[in-house]
Amino acid sequence: MSATGPPASTEPLEDRPHPQQCLACRVIGTAALGGVGLYALQMSRASAPGSPLGKRIVGGVGFGFLIASYLRWAQG
Repeated sequence: MSATGPPASTEPLEDRPHPQQCLACRVIGTAALGGVGLYALQMSRASAPGSPLGKRIVGGVGFGFLIASYLRWAQG
């Protein structure tokens, strides 16, 4: 028995319409990314345990998550 999937579309990917996401999905995604970013920034503060280099890396990751949170909200 051979498995057949849906027929392949011949449209290029850039010509296909982008699906709209519901408001709840955008809110949850934005909150999750923002929460992780804020947590990472909290862990990069001066009084947190860890090496200075590690704190700088975690701070950069936290800032990246905050940017991703903004882009997630502004996407649609």
